[in-house]
Amino acid sequence: MTSNFDKTVSKQHDFSVDELLTPLALAVIIDNKVRDPEMLEFVLQAEGLLVLAGYKEQITHEKIKNWFTRNEALIKEAVQGHKKNTFILKSLTRYKDNDPLIEAMYDAMLAISISDKEYHADESDLIKSASSLWGYVRPPFKVMPRD
Repeated sequence: MTSNFDKTVSKQHDFSVDELLTPLALAVIIDNKVRDPEMLEFVLQAEGLLVLAGYKEQITHEKIKNWFTRNEALIKEAVQGHKKNTFILKSLTRYKDNDPLIEAMYDAMLAISISDKEYHADESDLIKSASSLWGYVRPPFKVMPRD
């Protein structure tokens, strides 16, 4: 179920809340463990990104958390399905012509990925995809093995 908040489009950048928050949610969900530090970082980074995109008047931590709750199962299903790469690429390619937003999105994804003090292969692959698409050098973070 979506809300008006999810589909709201910024007049400043022409991106919906869904389009802006899905890449950040991927950084939380991709390693199949949603932890408190990742969720806290997701909310903080989402707030900053939404302010940058012109949503200053409409955002609260509650709305951001509710967005994640409504969309978590759909995103999990997409990243566990056979079209995982297509879903990820569609989520990331929307921003190719907006350098400030790309930089903020990339920084936010990195912050979320390392917020739990673990950086796994799936997170590394997501960041590698974003780096490749957006012209960044992937950071030299140590990839941790699974428990």
